[in-house]
Amino acid sequence: MKPIHAALSSPDIAPWHGSNELALIVSDAGAVLAANLAFARKVGLSPEACLGRAAASWCPPEEQTAFTARLAALAAKPKAGAFDQRWQSVQGWRWIDWETTRVTGGLRLIGRDVSRHRLAEGHLAKLSQAVEQAPVGILLTSPTGHVQYMNAAYSDYSGFTLEDALEADLPILSEGHPSDASYRQFCATVASGSVWQGTLHCPTKDGRLIWERVMVSPAMDAQGGVSHLLCIRENLTAQRELEEKLARAERRLDDELTNAPGDSLGEEALLTLQGAAAWSSEAASLKKGAKATLARIARITGDIAQRLQAREPRAASDGAAVSLTSLVDACARSLRPALPAGRSIAVKNIGSVPRVAGETWPWIHALSLATKHFFSGAESTVAVTLTTRHVKGRTTSAARAGVVQLEIKRRAGRGRRVLDGPDESLFRDSDLAFIAGVVTQAGGRVVSGFEKPWIDDLRIELPAVTE
Repeated sequence: MKPIHAALSSPDIAPWHGSNELALIVSDAGAVLAANLAFARKVGLSPEACLGRAAASWCPPEEQTAFTARLAALAAKPKAGAFDQRWQSVQGWRWIDWETTRVTGGLRLIGRDVSRHRLAEGHLAKLSQAVEQAPVGILLTSPTGHVQYMNAAYSDYSGFTLEDALEADLPILSEGHPSDASYRQFCATVASGSVWQGTLHCPTKDGRLIWERVMVSPAMDAQGGVSHLLCIRENLTAQRELEEKLARAERRLDDELTNAPGDSLGEEALLTLQGAAAWSSEAASLKKGAKATLARIARITGDIAQRLQAREPRAASDGAAVSLTSLVDACARSLRPALPAGRSIAVKNIGSVPRVAGETWPWIHALSLATKHFFSGAESTVAVTLTTRHVKGRTTSAARAGVVQLEIKRRAGRGRRVLDGPDESLFRDSDLAFIAGVVTQAGGRVVSGFEKPWIDDLRIELPAVTE
């Protein structure tokens, strides 16, 4: 069959004259015999310039041989066929969905650009994969709470499947609220199109109660009504259990090793003030912008601490000294039995370590607070190491006894460190100030750990006490 010299001269593509669909006829060898205007515009040529060219020339080089073989296979069949193919166009590489029909003298191809659809499918596949593999529970429900979708994470920790929700019409969004009033407020919030957040105590399929952090976001339709609800749920049960176990471990440590004086509250306040003064003074020596302000705060807190100390002198503590290594060992032994899975504590005593100034109760309390805060977080594993060592002095002055160094390091596995929270930051800062107060009273200083409390390693230096 001779090549057609006009793009629309073939009656086999005449119906596509003026159509936005791509139309061309190719020979059994794959050469273009006819093409409509839409195809010519797509490839950036005139219809006449398309004639005689190999149709495979618009395919990626590595796919041209396979494309030609596919055309030959389709041409040999009397039935219509279909396939999609990447195609070079004036817009770049595009996905074309081709339908093929055997006609006299060749093969007719009718194409549609499906690149946007393919791109949307790719994005949808990525989104679906991300949702399905997300570490938190994700559900879609109707505006009335009927579950339409749930991901694997929610099924794993709740025990419910999508089939359970569809068959039994589970009241997942209404479960766990502390009161009817709380549930009514939830309904009113999402019905108004606003996002609701809260913590719920919900039952699982096997009857256990778990804590979940829940966020429900309404999706709106074109008319401004709620079309469905997106519900994101995070299982907090392990985190809460960890916090409770650490609290029990701290109480056990206090019960077993603490012999607090009668006015322990007053002494704790005094030590906290002393530590805050040392903290402010240390920061004032490092920060340029707020140096004067921090120095004033240091003077004020230090003055208050001195006044409290003058009102209630504790002569019994004069000259008291403790074995820091023994207290660290005792602290670790007491904590280990109550530590949850994934938490470990190790002790390293390098060489012979002298005693340091202070009494048992403040030091035990300081070590307890430090380990508690370093263990907090939602990571799968947390290892805390307490290291003590003696660095001997090099002079013949009073400093010849050297210093005792205490270093507390935290190493964690994968997961999220949860420290931020307005209700807890004051307690964390107060506890670090108390530790600094114990160190200051012993004549030492906190070398590092103030910049990012409970994230940076805590390093302390204390004067060694000679026997």
